[in-house]
Amino acid sequence: MSNKSRQELIGAHEAFLACRPVERPLLGFWIGGYFPAEQFPAGTAAWRAGQRLDPGEVRFQPFAGDYESLYQAHLAADDDFFYVGSAYWGIPWLEAMLGCPVSVAAASCRAEPFLSDPRDFAALDADLDANPWLDALLGFSEELVRFAGGRFPVCPPLLRGPGDVASAILGGTGFVTGLLDQPDAVQRLLDHAARARSAVLRRLQSVLPAWHETHAAGGYPSRVWCRPSVAYYQEDSAALLNPRLFRQFLLPLAKAACDAAEVNFIHLHSACLYPLEMLLEDDSFDVLQINIDHDGVAPPLAALLPTLRRVQAARRPLLLWGELTPDDWRLVRGELSPAGLSLQVFMKPLAGAAPHLVG
Repeated sequence: MSNKSRQELIGAHEAFLACRPVERPLLGFWIGGYFPAEQFPAGTAAWRAGQRLDPGEVRFQPFAGDYESLYQAHLAADDDFFYVGSAYWGIPWLEAMLGCPVSVAAASCRAEPFLSDPRDFAALDADLDANPWLDALLGFSEELVRFAGGRFPVCPPLLRGPGDVASAILGGTGFVTGLLDQPDAVQRLLDHAARARSAVLRRLQSVLPAWHETHAAGGYPSRVWCRPSVAYYQEDSAALLNPRLFRQFLLPLAKAACDAAEVNFIHLHSACLYPLEMLLEDDSFDVLQINIDHDGVAPPLAALLPTLRRVQAARRPLLLWGELTPDDWRLVRGELSPAGLSLQVFMKPLAGAAPHLVG
């Protein structure tokens, strides 16, 4: 954590959320590797690529050393943030709870499709009270809270939005064709995933305490810290859809999900920014977070500046995450206001810090 006092840091974060004039943006670092298994090499060391993962194989204790290493690395970074822990974010927790088989991959874990027809609604696991994946998530989170011992906050892990979940259950092609050919059936699937996500968040919030009377969301791909409750939202499946389908099917569910907390932030990719215009139409989401994607995948940062300025002109807090070059730094410093701006920069891991998974 920064050598500033906690109270000074809280003030800086509240200034960010209010877009108040400041001398510089909030600055944080993403440490330990880009992918989950890079950040948690010991916790995932016993898993093998291609292995079908069972919830009983996901236990906190093998990950304890990784959490300690990440916590200590963030202490040494001395930025405007702190370490925010969550249950291992490489597992597609919500997809698994709803029935997706989970396979281990080299850098993360993957949810496998299991429905060929969205009308096969009965195949979904609807009983969260007896769900082994939810039990594994709650148990992991509670042990992490005990391990943290008040040293750092613990938040829910990455829980993807209903579109991402439906895409995992049906496969990307099945999701898109289903929206066109069987929209009512896919809508029921999306509604089910949204209800399950809300229920899981409520269960997690009941076991995750506030941290010094503040709340945080983080773990992937960025962090927001404030006194009110805060929640993270993601719909990467937007990249599969056109704006009309996103507005019709996913946008209403995204806005409804903002009941999860007092402060809500949504994750976007610079390679897929068409939802941004819709998100600026109202203030459902308090913070807009954009991943600066790799060259060749998305436009360079210079080409994104008009869009980023529109966000700032609307007085919406803007969080940028990614690996910034020296030229990018100069552009951000010269072209964007520091008010309502947070930069959370990916730091490359040291040589040799690679996933332990093998084929």
